[in-house]
Amino acid sequence: MKTNPVTSRYVEALYNIGVRNGTLETLERDVAQLASTLARPGVLELVLHPAKDRATRQGYLAEALAGASDTVKDFVSLLFDKRREEVLADFGPAFADRLLEAAGVVQGTVTSARPLGAGELAELSVALGSELGKEVRLVNEVDPSLVAGVRIMVDSRMIDASVAGRFTGLRRRLMNAPLPQTA
Repeated sequence: MKTNPVTSRYVEALYNIGVRNGTLETLERDVAQLASTLARPGVLELVLHPAKDRATRQGYLAEALAGASDTVKDFVSLLFDKRREEVLADFGPAFADRLLEAAGVVQGTVTSARPLGAGELAELSVALGSELGKEVRLVNEVDPSLVAGVRIMVDSRMIDASVAGRFTGLRRRLMNAPLPQTA
């Protein structure tokens, strides 16, 4: 997932607090709970609504933060105080990605024309993991327009081994090929 730089800085700050205090597991749980609340239909829109005052918008998160640690509560208050509440939009997934990064794990997506089995995903994960030097976790998405083959996105890299990708490449080469000169 591509995270904006402001969100990345706040994620890194909270992560470092968790490392320093030995509370990463607690922070992970609390941030996941907050992200789950924000993922419900309409909640994020209410929290970020420009016509509402900050206290009201922050109040929408009171239920999600009820059982949270003081660190996370203070962190959310800081975001509102600094007028950076938009960071909350991607904060949950970005924090989860940071935890995976610290563990040497990357997530990726395999898009295929048909659903892949667990064995096929495992083979691709092992092959990519040995190339990247990291553990790779893949999820499968189905896109019948690929015709056959796979398109893999992992660690800011794309590997397109699909029939549709090959057709696109062939078309590009044909369009850019010089035409013979006729006299």
